[in-house]
Amino acid sequence: MLSMTVALSVAYSAAVVIFARPLVRLFSDSENVTKVAVSTCIVFHLFFGLFVIQSVVTTMLQSFGRARLSAVVSLARQGYLFVPAVLFPLMWGFNGLLASQAIAELDPGMIALIVMFHQLAQIGRALRHPASKALEIAG
Repeated sequence: MLSMTVALSVAYSAAVVIFARPLVRLFSDSENVTKVAVSTCIVFHLFFGLFVIQSVVTTMLQSFGRARLSAVVSLARQGYLFVPAVLFPLMWGFNGLLASQAIAELDPGMIALIVMFHQLAQIGRALRHPASKALEIAG
């Protein structure tokens, strides 16, 4: 599931980045609007692949019965990590706004990756040492 969703999201993001100008031109002929919209499209899609990783990891954690950890990963993107990033526009204007969205994608995605690798390592250890399986997965 992870490899398929990441592949599709990367392909989608690449298409948006590559064709940002023609896509924006479908909606506006203004060069100012096009300039802003193209940069916005590019920044908003830089780390989109990490969003799907976060979604898959959240689902994985829920299926493992790790509801609290799932909530920590899930709430990162538009919750506790996004709120400080919202302050960037106050400091850096429009570029801060773009940076806030990129950071709101990057940081939670990295948290999701770390949690995912940790959980998969725990499963690997439990499979290698079946006697401690229940203790490993529960912890």
